[in-house]
Amino acid sequence: MFRMSSIADDNIDNDGTFQNTTIAVESNDQEDDRSSIQTITKNADELSLVGSMMGSTIALSFPTSSDCPPQLYYRSKIFENSPTDWSDFLQSMQDRYANGETWVDPFWEQIRQEAFATLDDEPEAGPQLYQCVLSQPDFVRAICTIVSHEIETELIPAIALKNLFLELLEPRPKIVDCIRLDLQAVATRSSGIGRAMDAMLFHNGFHALVCYRVGHLLWQANRTALAYYLQSTVSRKYSADIHPSCELGSGLYLRVGCGVVIGETARVGDDVSILEGVTLGGTGKESGDRHPKVGNGVILHEGGTVLGNIPVGDGVIITARSLVNKPIPPLAIVSGVPGRVLEYRRLEEDAFEDDTLQQHLALKYMLPWKILEKERLQEEKERLENVGR
Repeated sequence: MFRMSSIADDNIDNDGTFQNTTIAVESNDQEDDRSSIQTITKNADELSLVGSMMGSTIALSFPTSSDCPPQLYYRSKIFENSPTDWSDFLQSMQDRYANGETWVDPFWEQIRQEAFATLDDEPEAGPQLYQCVLSQPDFVRAICTIVSHEIETELIPAIALKNLFLELLEPRPKIVDCIRLDLQAVATRSSGIGRAMDAMLFHNGFHALVCYRVGHLLWQANRTALAYYLQSTVSRKYSADIHPSCELGSGLYLRVGCGVVIGETARVGDDVSILEGVTLGGTGKESGDRHPKVGNGVILHEGGTVLGNIPVGDGVIITARSLVNKPIPPLAIVSGVPGRVLEYRRLEEDAFEDDTLQQHLALKYMLPWKILEKERLQEEKERLENVGR
C-alpha cells in the first residue's frame, strides 16, 4: 500500500541525499516560503516521488517489489487484483513528471481513480463524485468543498466556509500533509471503509479532524470567536467536542466523532487511534495546563477516559471504558477503573499483524519502542537491586 510519511530535514544531507537516493532541489521565492523537491528515482525496491514543502519533506513511495511491506503505502483496492493496472499507474506518474509537471500527487490521483471506478458501478453517484472529486483541481480544494457543504449553516453558507478553509490551508502545506495522513489513517485502519475516496466523502471522524485543524489555525491567528463557532458547529454536527487550542499530531484515526472530548490543553502525538466515546479531560480541580499529554502510537479504545495533566507514554493501549488518572509509562496496556498496568506490549511483528489499528505501528515504531523497552527493563532491574540491598 502507498504510504506518505514525514522525513525530518536533519535526516537529509546538505547535498540533497537521503538514504542513498539523490534528489534534485528547486526553490522559488513565493510569499509562503514554499520550496519544492521534485524527483523520481528508481531503486531496486521502490519508485519514489519526493516533495518538500515549507521545510518538511513528504516522501511518496511506491512498492515495485513484493518484498515491500504493504502497510508502508497507500495502494488503492482497485489495484489489488490487477498488477498490470498498478504498474501502468506507476508509469503514468513517472511520465507526467518527465513531461514537466511540477507536482504529481499519487495519493490524489488514486482517489480520482477510485471515483472513476465507482462511476462504472454506480452511475447515479455521478453528480456527487463530479462535484466533490472529479471536478476539483487538487486534494485541498476537494477536502474544502466536501467539508464546507457538510457543516454549512444559515449564518455561514458553504461557499464562505470553503473560502475560509482555502484561505487558511493553501498557504500551509504542513497542515495539508497532516490532513493527508489523517485520511490515509482512516483508509488503512478502518475495517469498514477501505478506500480513501469513501473516507474523504463520508467519514465523519475525518471531517471533524479537518474542522479541528482549521479551527486550530484560527485560534493561533487570534480569531478565537470564529474558532469557537467552528467548534460548536462541529460538536452539533459530529458530536465531537475538540477544543481549537489543543494540539493534535498527524496520522490520527478518529473512528467516529460520537462522544469524543479533547480538552483545551491536551496534546496528542502522531499515529494515535481514538475510538468512540474517548475523553481527554481535566479533573475539575486544576486550572491552566490541566489535560493529558498523549504520546505517539497510542490506542484509546471505546469509552476510555484520561483525566488531568498526566503523560501517557508512546505505544500505550488503554482498553475500553478504562479510567486513567495517573501517569502511564510507554508501551503499557492499561485497563480498569481506576486504570492499572496489566502488562506491556509484546514487540514482535506477529503481535501487530491481525489488528488494523496496529499494523502501521510495527513498521514505524518497532525500533524506537524496543529501545524504550530496554530502558524500562534496565530501570526495573535497578529498582529490584536497590530493594534487595
